Amino acid sequence: VQCVVASDYSIDNSNRSGDGDTTTTGRLSNRHSHQFGNTSSGVKNNKGDTRTIHIVNENTVRELSKAIYGEDGDKQHHLSATRFRPNIIIDDLEPWAEFDLIGETIEVVPKVVEENDVIQKQPPLRLQIVSRTVRCAGVGVDPLHPELGPIDIPKLLAEHFPQHGPYLGVYCVVDNDQAGACERTLTVDNTFHIVA
Repeated sequence: VQCVVASDYSIDNSNRSGDGDTTTTGRLSNRHSHQFGNTSSGVKNNKGDTRTIHIVNENTVRELSKAIYGEDGDKQHHLSATRFRPNIIIDDLEPWAEFDLIGETIEVVPKVVEENDVIQKQPPLRLQIVSRTVRCAGVGVDPLHPELGPIDIPKLLAEHFPQHGPYLGVYCVVDNDQAGACERTLTVDNTFHIVA
């Protein structure tokens, strides 16, 4: 799975593999410190701590966009993952498969960095997927194209994908039990895997 922070929305498909491995490739940009502090997800699932990270699956957004605008949606008539205000956008995961990760922990595989003949290993970072993201009217306007006007995302989700309800995306929290977790920075081309 390729990951990008919403502010770095370029997708590179060169790392795709069809071997079914649970290892996923991450693409994140720079430091991105935003969080969804207004969600009750952290209160319910993280001992009252509302600091959560929002992940959106690009393929889920594509699936919803095709249902709304058809296969041939043009640049102005398609949904962008940035509309859903994610911290992280993932790709190379089947549509809606992010919901299967609820209750799981994903880990950023530490990179080994060699600098001046010194090998350094970054500390691991684990994210616990805690819940689905309920959608509201707030994502009705595309932040990249506000001139297109609002659409009713919760209604469209219920109409086209009633089995998923008004949900799109997942919330996760940083596993604070790890030493150095708060000092870990996600970077372009990180690799993720599900922790057994």
